Amino acid sequence: MERLTMSESVNVGEFSALPARIGQLSFPAGTVLPPNSHEQDEISFIHSGVLRAVSGGQSYTLRGGDVTLIPAGEVHEAEVLEAVTLSYVLLEKP
Repeated sequence: MERLTMSESVNVGEFSALPARIGQLSFPAGTVLPPNSHEQDEISFIHSGVLRAVSGGQSYTLRGGDVTLIPAGEVHEAEVLEAVTLSYVLLEKP
């Protein structure tokens, strides 16, 4: 997992033809997300809350405002410490 830094100028048009799936999820405090992986790279935008995530053998505490990248195939899991809302993008492989 990597924390990504957003630049102030983003050309959204660059992503208009990219095959991807997007979604939004909310989890109450105490939710445990078991270990899993998927074939797509995942970018997650944490809108609010706090969760402890383990990805690629490293532990992270993520909060509202954080952005992460989980490479395809990387096993990851999480525990929600404070109710979390996040958006995600799964980037389909060409």
